[in-house]
Amino acid sequence: MSSKEAFELLAPLGAGAFGSVHKARVVDQDLIEEYKTDIVALKIPHSRKKARALKDEVEMNALLHLRLKNLQAPNLVRYLGFETFQNKIVMVMEYVAGSLRDRIGKVGHQEPLPIDESVQITKGILQGLAVIHHEQVFHRDIKPENILMDKDTPKITDMGISRLLESNELASTTSGTLYYMSPEILGAEGASLTSDLWSLGVTLYEMLSGQLPFGGEGVRLRKLVDLICAADPVPVCQLRPEIPPELGAIVARTLNKDSSKRFESAQQMYQVVESVERGGDHEIETELAAINEAVNDLEQTAAVEARLYALIKKHPENPKAHQYLGEFYNRCQRYDEGIAAFQNGLAFDPGNALLHWDLALAYMNVGKHAKAVANLEAAMTLGLDTSLRRHADILLKTLRKE
Repeated sequence: MSSKEAFELLAPLGAGAFGSVHKARVVDQDLIEEYKTDIVALKIPHSRKKARALKDEVEMNALLHLRLKNLQAPNLVRYLGFETFQNKIVMVMEYVAGSLRDRIGKVGHQEPLPIDESVQITKGILQGLAVIHHEQVFHRDIKPENILMDKDTPKITDMGISRLLESNELASTTSGTLYYMSPEILGAEGASLTSDLWSLGVTLYEMLSGQLPFGGEGVRLRKLVDLICAADPVPVCQLRPEIPPELGAIVARTLNKDSSKRFESAQQMYQVVESVERGGDHEIETELAAINEAVNDLEQTAAVEARLYALIKKHPENPKAHQYLGEFYNRCQRYDEGIAAFQNGLAFDPGNALLHWDLALAYMNVGKHAKAVANLEAAMTLGLDTSLRRHADILLKTLRKE
């Protein structure tokens, strides 16, 4: 490569204590071919010392993304690599125009988002967190500024203060942005992956209400810490009565001072948010329960299939109906039809771990082992319960030996 710089800075995107981020044009043809784009975001450290820290960050993310190279991660900003620019090590990232902060507004001037939009953004963030948490990566700084918006798709960015955690390890530093920090980070307990769910809870509260749950612009540091550690926020439904009580309960659970009483994982929270979003599912659940009772009766096979098709016709975007149809076909050893049903369900809910699991089993039964492995890996990343995870581990080891 010649001495000519590989990038041309176009516009500043933001700055912090660590460094600045710029929109940049790639002018090196080899890099354009590697990145498959000529527009990127460059993270440029303020100093050489921070440049060395950036190198550590890049290596950590390179490890993460190497492990995830065969998985789809639409809710994470892609790390494209690192290069030198202006005699500094810089991180090259996917360029995404706009952030969640742009949508909400600056602190002190926020506007609430539509409830449906807030829920969809939250689900996307949870899907991104499920991926990085599976790799034992604790983001530490979930906030609207670090959620970029690719049209309507939220993408988690700025892993600059993340770290890889050993199982059950607590991170005891107070990295992060104070408004969004959990009580355990500010106290002596230290923090774990569920602290990211607290930060997401603060963000969800802000999206729904147009204000922060604790403090706000102009509140002194000591007062803000006291509020986070000891005060209960005004219930979000009190600030905005049209918010469904079930959604308000999710917000309250994420902001529980006792980390053990929050959601156990991003995947668990995703499933609860989704069930609230599908609040009209009582009819579907009732019908599926009745179908489940009939499915073991071989004489009712045709009737069960007809009822499932009728349910899908009435609720075509409900992934659970597609999942039940696929499981019915698997049970009948009609695996190709099962594969089609599971794929239809995943089109509406790509973050559904159980749909990936069921699809993997169907692929195994038709001898498509590479596809089975890919879906088993996706299911484990997105979050299976303990018993299914053990089973998936055994299946993966068996399939990889073949």
